[in-house]
Amino acid sequence: MKPYKFLFSAIAIFSFAAPSVFAQKGTPTLELEAIGDVRIGADGQVLDYTLKNNLAPAISALVDKNVRKWTFDPIVVDGKAVIAKTSVHLYLKAVPAQQDNYSLQITNVIFGEPKMAAKNQAPKYPPAAVQARLGAKVILWLKLDKSGDVIDVQPYQTSLDGRAATEVEAERWRALFEKSGIAAAKNWHYDLNETLNGKTVGTTVFAPINYVVELPGKPRPAGEWKAFLPGPLHTGPWSTTNQLAVTRDLSTLQQGETQPLDSHFRLKEDVIGKTL
Repeated sequence: MKPYKFLFSAIAIFSFAAPSVFAQKGTPTLELEAIGDVRIGADGQVLDYTLKNNLAPAISALVDKNVRKWTFDPIVVDGKAVIAKTSVHLYLKAVPAQQDNYSLQITNVIFGEPKMAAKNQAPKYPPAAVQARLGAKVILWLKLDKSGDVIDVQPYQTSLDGRAATEVEAERWRALFEKSGIAAAKNWHYDLNETLNGKTVGTTVFAPINYVVELPGKPRPAGEWKAFLPGPLHTGPWSTTNQLAVTRDLSTLQQGETQPLDSHFRLKEDVIGKTL
């Protein structure tokens, strides 16, 4: 058996050829992210906002000014509106405007994104899949308790990077990767970022696992696009319709990231598409 290198790395899911940036003309559209924390009062008004990642001073000031103007639905615990805090992951797009200027727009915002603990162990690569040089992207439902421990795991979607001879065979491969991912995730821990009245609360998230086989000495070229064949979707036994209404394309989830499904924070006004 040849030695293989196993990677659990971030891989984007695309099913079409990547366009050449250098073949295009015009001003490019820039994308960036603002990651921070927001604290709101019992009335839903922003009490404080802290940006955690480094952005250009002008952009940082613009984001800070706008986030502080947001208004949330008051968060109620035991019949009483309370002070609450959550993480804010803001996705921004700088759209070309006149005279080489840009306008900054919000493309998505995620509240309460738990962070994977550094001690979490990667799952074991299924030996049969190694022999077949088959990779996959497994998206799991994870139910977290108020301490951040995983208390339930269910598969949501598994996509293979190779085509099986039949759907029965494809399902067998998907089940093999899911079994591996579930076994590992049961022992995972996450750092929670949402508190209500000073207390952390459990949540439900989507979390990806990328299985990649590489031959020694032949690493995948940087920027190479990777195609996956999407598998069927499975709803969790404790999922709700609201949890399935995810605005983010789950194929963009990076290794170690999560997509929270039941944050308590709700903006009174939709900010997606808003120009800052």
